[in-house]
Amino acid sequence: MIKGIVILIMLELLAPVLFGLVFALSDKNVTGRKHLLISSFVNGQILLYALFQPITVFSVFKKKRLTYNTKVFIIAACVVLLVLIVILAARYLKRLKTVLTNPLEKVSFWGVAAVLVFVFMMIMSFFMMYTDGDDAYYVTTAAEAVASDTLYAKDPYTGTGTVSSLRYMSAPYPIWIAFLAYVSGLHVTAVAHSFFPWTIILLSFSVLFLMARSLFEGDTKKRGIFLFFSSILILFGDYSIYSPENFLLARARQGKAALAAFMLPYIVCLLICIAKELERTGKITVRNLILITLAGFAASLCSTIGGALCLALVGLTALCFAFVYKNIKIPLLMILMNLPAEAFVLLYLVKR
Repeated sequence: MIKGIVILIMLELLAPVLFGLVFALSDKNVTGRKHLLISSFVNGQILLYALFQPITVFSVFKKKRLTYNTKVFIIAACVVLLVLIVILAARYLKRLKTVLTNPLEKVSFWGVAAVLVFVFMMIMSFFMMYTDGDDAYYVTTAAEAVASDTLYAKDPYTGTGTVSSLRYMSAPYPIWIAFLAYVSGLHVTAVAHSFFPWTIILLSFSVLFLMARSLFEGDTKKRGIFLFFSSILILFGDYSIYSPENFLLARARQGKAALAAFMLPYIVCLLICIAKELERTGKITVRNLILITLAGFAASLCSTIGGALCLALVGLTALCFAFVYKNIKIPLLMILMNLPAEAFVLLYLVKR
């Protein structure tokens, strides 16, 4: 059990940091160790989601096994990590040393209060468990994948060999949970109900931190106030079973929870960064264009509608940029970089 927990921590905490380090260092606004760690963690998770999505959808439609999908993903991830390490050594090693030697920023009273609320949510998500009808699909699909070494081969409601809905097959988020359980050796239910909630809460809080950095830059007090009241709104936002707050705190193991609480705020945060970049330099970096593409793939993993929502956010923002900056090239690039992820939406629409 201890071994499995260590593996989970490495997969969901250490691995994202390693995969996202280049993206964090390529952002000139990242100057401190805390910002570097959080930016690496968030962007690395986006990259892992984006890599997992096409591999798993291919495996599902080709009726491959979970073991096959796991091996292909691990090999692909190792290749990508090797490329990132080469880029890091060639371009960003000096910058990494500089950032690591910079002094830590002071934390305001409001920042401490926000962290305490955040820690409270993490603790309660671990000791309290929420179940609903969707668990009969998401958790059971993951459990069946591990138990029978298949991918969507059975209907989780009946156990028969009925083909699953394309709506779920083209957004295989339960297989991500199955992958974590399979590699760690822990039971799927334990991973889904005990481990996953604090992982998604941590990712969501990290995105809020990055958003606060983009909006208020070096003003630690304003950033702390933003994080504190955002945490309070989340804590008391369970006014409906369909609210993003409910998805985050009660239904974190479901793909739509990751979409509502993590992916969509991340895309908004990314678009804010691009807007400030355009205002400052009139250009968009290759880094942000790549992240737009990765965000589309990652959103598609969480939900079939994720890719469409990502395109809607990027498209509307690009349209605003075109009017404000009187420049069609950059908005068009943004939309084009997001289009590859729409293949999964088209797959569902054409084949259903």
